[in-house]
Amino acid sequence: MNAILFFCHGSRDPQWRLPFEQILADFRGMHANKLSELAFLEFMEPDFATAVKTLAEKEATAIRVIPLFLAQGAHTRRDLGELLEKAQLDHPALRFTVAPAIGEVDSIRAAIGSWVAGQL
Repeated sequence: MNAILFFCHGSRDPQWRLPFEQILADFRGMHANKLSELAFLEFMEPDFATAVKTLAEKEATAIRVIPLFLAQGAHTRRDLGELLEKAQLDHPALRFTVAPAIGEVDSIRAAIGSWVAGQL
């Protein structure tokens, strides 16, 4: 079964996670039959390894990682790469793929531009 893993940075401020939890809740509301989890790079739980383990326990066979970052940077290139390598060693039967950072997706940039235009 295919699964989605939303991946974000994390913060020491507990309220920072609220929009990301809402993204997960909205996704689950639209796709109740799909496996999905949220993972944080640092400061918050669940971490990447825990979220992957949860999906594996729910019988995921493939995980599509969705980096909720506006651009590719050290966290999405280096840190995520290291997390994926470890996850692959821990779960050799799982197949991992990674989407682009959300700010690199044309439709999302267009939606941001539209929203900004509405602020004028």
